[in-house]
Amino acid sequence: MRSYTAILVTLAFLATAACTKPDDRITQTVQSRLASDPIVHGYHLEVSTEQKVVSLSGTVETSVAKDQALTLAKTTPDVVEVRDHIAIRDNEGTRAWLKKSNGAIGTTGHR
Repeated sequence: MRSYTAILVTLAFLATAACTKPDDRITQTVQSRLASDPIVHGYHLEVSTEQKVVSLSGTVETSVAKDQALTLAKTTPDVVEVRDHIAIRDNEGTRAWLKKSNGAIGTTGHR
């Protein structure tokens, strides 16, 4: 009887996993990519997906972080469009970093 119950539980789990919506899977993939990226992992960005269209929202410190987040979302398999709702916190530290970066990590060193 125990093995029969274990088989039913396993089948139920597999059926649930197989029925995961594509939008949910895309959202999870984008969130995972953002969390593991060294440039954007420290920011709390909201990710939502509807009909394979990903929306990103939140605030980052630099345009480099914003660009990286958008690139990660756009290059995620099955994503057809990315909607950008990410704000860049405009402060003196950001301007100083951009000036000091002098073209590093894809920046131009200018605002």
